[in-house]
Amino acid sequence: MINYRFPEEKEIMLHYVKLLKDSTTENMINKGGVSNSSEAAHLAKFFWLMVDQSVKDLEQGKDAAGHRDIKAWNEYTLETISSYLENNGYESEWEATDV
Repeated sequence: MINYRFPEEKEIMLHYVKLLKDSTTENMINKGGVSNSSEAAHLAKFFWLMVDQSVKDLEQGKDAAGHRDIKAWNEYTLETISSYLENNGYESEWEATDV
């Protein structure tokens, strides 16, 4: 189960899931985690796509689900997702997408 440090992390991730039209990640978030290596790689890739989109949003003055301090939320979410994947045996999937 993904243990978010703050509930806002999940809100922001779901915001970007909808913006990026990623139903696969939405399903993983809603069920609370990944089931296999393929899903782990997909979640890791989504995280970095979310960060890229949030940087664009920040430059355009947009918020994410009502939150403006996107950089800080990205840091919190980075910790949450990387810890979750690494602690559940998906370190290589995480590291393969780590930028």
